[in-house]
Amino acid sequence: MLVGCSGPQSQVDSHSTPITPPAEQVVALIGTSDLHGYVESRRQSVKDQAGIEQVVERGGLPLLGGYLHNLRRRYPVLLLDGGDLFQGTMVSNLGEGRAVIDGYNALGYSASAVGNHEFDYGPEGPKSVPASAEDDPTSALKARIAGARFPFLSANLIDKKTGLPVAWPNIYPSRIVHVAGIPIGLIGAVTEDTPRTTNILNLRDVQIASIIPAVRIQAEQLRRSGVAAVVLTIHEGANCSDFHDAKDLKPCDNEDGRVLPIARALHDVIDAVVAGHSHAGMAHFVDGIPVIQAFAYGQAFARADLLFRNTRSGFVLDKTRTVIHRPQELCSVQVPLEDAPLPPPAVAHSGDGAGNRGTPPQRVWHCESKVLAGRALQPAIYEGQPVVQPQPVKAALAPHIAQAAQKRGTLLGVTMATRLPRHFKAESPLGQFLADLTRGAAAHQLGLPVDLALQNGGGIRNELPAGKLTYGDLFEVLPFDNRLALVRMPGHALIDLFRRNLLGSHGILIPSSGFRVESRCEGGELVVSLLTDDGKPIDSNRIYTVATSDFLALGGDNFGAIIPRLGEGAVKVYEDSTLRESVVEELQRYQGPFLSGAPPITRLNMPMPRPVRCPP
Repeated sequence: MLVGCSGPQSQVDSHSTPITPPAEQVVALIGTSDLHGYVESRRQSVKDQAGIEQVVERGGLPLLGGYLHNLRRRYPVLLLDGGDLFQGTMVSNLGEGRAVIDGYNALGYSASAVGNHEFDYGPEGPKSVPASAEDDPTSALKARIAGARFPFLSANLIDKKTGLPVAWPNIYPSRIVHVAGIPIGLIGAVTEDTPRTTNILNLRDVQIASIIPAVRIQAEQLRRSGVAAVVLTIHEGANCSDFHDAKDLKPCDNEDGRVLPIARALHDVIDAVVAGHSHAGMAHFVDGIPVIQAFAYGQAFARADLLFRNTRSGFVLDKTRTVIHRPQELCSVQVPLEDAPLPPPAVAHSGDGAGNRGTPPQRVWHCESKVLAGRALQPAIYEGQPVVQPQPVKAALAPHIAQAAQKRGTLLGVTMATRLPRHFKAESPLGQFLADLTRGAAAHQLGLPVDLALQNGGGIRNELPAGKLTYGDLFEVLPFDNRLALVRMPGHALIDLFRRNLLGSHGILIPSSGFRVESRCEGGELVVSLLTDDGKPIDSNRIYTVATSDFLALGGDNFGAIIPRLGEGAVKVYEDSTLRESVVEELQRYQGPFLSGAPPITRLNMPMPRPVRCPP
């Protein structure tokens, strides 16, 4: 009940109230999420129909601003974000998210949810986790929220001392905004997975309450205050594979659809949902409620048009006339649509660096050189007008981009023969490579024997490109300021760890070279063995030294069920430098097969893709 004690507060946005309200008014609800610091457009060189090289831009806040400008010329816009704004790129991380706030301020956001990765920066300054009781583990987040010209919302982020929603400057459980004179209630919520998907040390002073009761309390208060609609922006999502029929939920019916039961449980008090967290897409009705989500990394936005009728008692939402649009790619040129020949689906990987669950959605991006090559490349058109990137958005980002440019372009002295892709849920060459680098880095840095290293799929945020590697390339693969950790655990605990991982849907757990995992279904149960390269099973009672990130070693992902059983002194975290810097040093010593493009050898043998479900 305490969750509801902080009620909705009113906020007036930039849309002025018309002198004579129209009989009907459409409000364009725009949703973004999981930007993860990707404020810049990505540039690619494309040969057009005439064989002329052209630079095509995709994604980024300036392009988003161009699309929004055209939309705002037709409709008032309610612009919301579903969380995970900051963590992921050097441009954002060097200022602990300042670049994103400056960009969002320029774009005119109405509000944002809090995501689990908003806690990653920890105390403001160089520390990524508190080192003493005096360090405030959320001071970096508080500083970013205070600098926003829009509110952050979270009904279920609770102060441990008061038992109430946190009372930091510019964060609220809910708010009321006025869009073209229409009062709309906004509520925010963060995924209940947060304690398992971010560094637990940075959650020292807060706790995450259950979403549904916390949101319901706020929604009922908003209803009593007389709002025309209630919109939830939430860091929880789904993963839909098709957007042709907004009323058909079959493409969204999978284990990743965690926002679906939330929307169903709240359909009587919520009128629309902006989702996030799963890095996938959604543009569907759930029990009549439009739920929209637009993937991740600033590549697209989601849209639902809400129609309000002006009655004697005020504006009323006509739910029967809501229109959901498919997620809109951000591209500087017109992209081919359904009639275009398409390449095999490209994977837009889901998963948080802290181990977020999710099936990588199969997504064909049309704004790619392999799709655009050989076509007549015309400027992008949206709402009948050319898309022009607004100068104020570019100006807001310029100092942050300039600050990052020099370090990002530093050559590492290493050339990759082929691209190493990532995968959240399945074994990948890049995951194997990073596990090997972590083991070597730990042995060299600490001067200690290291039996193996473990890399989680969610900790890998980008692919590693072919060619001469730069510091920026590796940074975007490993953007988190995790520290190197050693865990001493018995063989049986290692086997249990892999079994839990194969049965679950958190990020894949990949061992370094020298070990492989064999698993099979037997009598309805999953049987797991951990073998050395010569085929011998590990000793279940021997204590093994395992190198990994401090996030995992402190209980992230499946480690949370294992670490408490190991006893005092089993975990040691090395604070001197980030794991990323250790990997950079080891990369420059590395002479193994991944540099030459040799095919990797499978280290995880499973009876079926994860999560493994053995038939009875």
